[in-house]
Amino acid sequence: MTVVPTPKTLLDIGCGNGSFTRALANELPYAYITALDTKVPDNPANFTGINFVQGCVEALPFQNDSFDIVTASMSLHHWARKDVGIFQAFRVLKSGGSLIIGDPLLVGWLSKPFWAKWMQKLDKGTFATPTEITTNLEAAGFVDIGISVVPNSLSSLYLITAIKP
Repeated sequence: MTVVPTPKTLLDIGCGNGSFTRALANELPYAYITALDTKVPDNPANFTGINFVQGCVEALPFQNDSFDIVTASMSLHHWARKDVGIFQAFRVLKSGGSLIIGDPLLVGWLSKPFWAKWMQKLDKGTFATPTEITTNLEAAGFVDIGISVVPNSLSSLYLITAIKP
């Protein structure tokens, strides 16, 4: 049986208003949590135990091997360069660290040209296919890649997981 160590450091990329990051902090009160976005929340002091950093995923302002877990909830489709962002996530993860992403992918109804174009315009993002994401994860060096639909999510929201060896 493999024992998974308790994560001590976590980076949440594309934290937006910080609500998902706050949920993470509540579940992991012992972890040092950093939240990154192009704009930090107006009142970061209201988020106890979270360090907010302004920046972008394509140039993460952190040392190599800094985090046990890197998450991105509903932000992947806003990354200008998904390949570069995934490489950056790999760079800042410690060996054995986990990447966990939740984001819509171009699968099922969302892969239909009309819906894909309309939803991307509405959300001001660019969705990717599972193949594109897998290719980027493998190119960065990730292993144990998993992509699965999140139940009860209109069959467009996917959980993407990968490990840095």
